[in-house]
Amino acid sequence: MAVVYDLGAAGIIDIVTALEDFAVPIFICPDSGHEEYPTDLMSEFGVLCDIRGMDFTDAVERIRELSPEGIVTYSDYQLELTSRLAAELGLLFHTPAVVQGLTRKSVQRQLLNASGASAVSSELVTDRHSLLDAFARTGGPAVLKPDVGTGSRSTYRIHDVQDAEHAAAEVFPNRAESGAHESFVLEAEIPSSPTENPWADYVSVDSAVFHDRIEHMAILGKFPLAEPYRETGSFFPAHLPPHTAAAVTSLVSRAIRGLGIRLGVCHTEVKLSPDGPQIIEVNGRLGGRVNELVRQTGGPSLVRLAVELALCRSAPATPRMVDAWDPSCIAFLYAKPPPSEAKRLLTLRGVEQLRDSPEISRVTVEYEEAATLDWRQGRLANVYVCYGEVGTHARLFQLVSEINRTVSLSFEH
Repeated sequence: MAVVYDLGAAGIIDIVTALEDFAVPIFICPDSGHEEYPTDLMSEFGVLCDIRGMDFTDAVERIRELSPEGIVTYSDYQLELTSRLAAELGLLFHTPAVVQGLTRKSVQRQLLNASGASAVSSELVTDRHSLLDAFARTGGPAVLKPDVGTGSRSTYRIHDVQDAEHAAAEVFPNRAESGAHESFVLEAEIPSSPTENPWADYVSVDSAVFHDRIEHMAILGKFPLAEPYRETGSFFPAHLPPHTAAAVTSLVSRAIRGLGIRLGVCHTEVKLSPDGPQIIEVNGRLGGRVNELVRQTGGPSLVRLAVELALCRSAPATPRMVDAWDPSCIAFLYAKPPPSEAKRLLTLRGVEQLRDSPEISRVTVEYEEAATLDWRQGRLANVYVCYGEVGTHARLFQLVSEINRTVSLSFEH
């Protein structure tokens, strides 16, 4: 079983544990922005296939020698390569056309609007001039984000022309011709619903797809965003009334079909707008840390499910791809991003006290004192991340308040 690796939503231990006594992983290490692969672990628990520095034809032959029976990736950035490898090796995966809709936000929004899964105006912008022209047509508030990107990286909220000019100066730092920088998408902001609960007004859904069958495995709730659109974590299961959950999953099914997805696991973000659910975006892989949160509640391994789907050439024999289960607790991931104006972390106090809590299973510190910060890195700029589980949603809200009181941070602006 070939796994195209790039530090995605599933780590080595997740993959090895999921495939124990089921399949031997072939870890494919491509050229990427993350060159420090855990090759020792890959060799110990599977088969290492390092294709860094190879041209595509040689890489295909190297992989072919290992006779993989399926191929999968858990990283957005390797969807295109995985699709090309699958086509050459005769394995099941997203087609190149589907990958375009999954990785390029401009293409995806066109397909979603055409399928009725969203109704959001969107324009591709490639330089300062096209951004300002697009904003003149779209108006505010609007969202500016990379056409290809994940994790809330360089995502701006544009209220007025001054915001548009400021963002344009940052994302297009010189007046070079179109195409000199990465492309961005300017979209009308989906309106927010007033809410009386403490959670964010959007959720995510992880779904299994096998041809015409779509099964929604998990709906995750979200903590409120940090400005402008930075995620602060997730919890499972979400706190949604049944009729809202049904409307959300129905819309996600429409979006999956509209993008032409026929196989695999998808992660979809959905805004709960005043006019009903609206698709924010669809990702062609398992959501980050979703497998861990689902497993904490007694659920199945979604990492393994993605592999099972990749290996299937006929519909699974069981009536459902995932057996229903009752979550035994509420699992959560709570992240602390810096303020958008913060340039450097000065002090971080209280993290050790969090580790003493029986409801917090793990705390990771991502930045040490004196580290340089940049909010445009999105989730990669989080100062610390807490993982744990509680018994009720009410208790989760209390615990997050306790975390914020326990940990103190100061910043240089």
